[in-house]
Amino acid sequence: MKNLKILAMASAAVLMSAPAFAADANSTAGADIIAPLQVANTAPLYFGTIAPSTTASDTVLVSAAGAKTCGTSLTCLTNDHTAAGFDVTGEADQSYTITLPSSVAISNGSGGSMNVNNFSGSKASGTLTAGTDNFTVGGTLTVAANQASGEYTGTFAVTVEYQ
Repeated sequence: MKNLKILAMASAAVLMSAPAFAADANSTAGADIIAPLQVANTAPLYFGTIAPSTTASDTVLVSAAGAKTCGTSLTCLTNDHTAAGFDVTGEADQSYTITLPSSVAISNGSGGSMNVNNFSGSKASGTLTAGTDNFTVGGTLTVAANQASGEYTGTFAVTVEYQ
């Protein structure tokens, strides 16, 4: 009984002892939001006026620098060709990458179509000095023998992304 009394008193002492102390700390939360990256088309990729061969398909190349190379089976009649131009805006001094399509079909609205492929850019990435930059895009147009006449158009997308 004496042991039981001592045990009861010890248990009461433990229950009545001072509570454990807790500690708190504060932290801050934050974020740095930068200007959204935007790209705008300033000039189309245009191959000019072309007369196809009656016997062979061939290609017309407009480089990213704007130079045109007309395949020997074709007759390129005008020099009004252009590389596509793009302006990029966003956060100053940030870097970005450029993704080009692999191929796009252009059509004349009457069932005729041609493919543009081998897209090339004046650069693969850039830096937004003062929040702006630009680049150009060229490509290769494949013209079939006896390609149907008409004004051919189509669209292609380029993607810019912060690095």
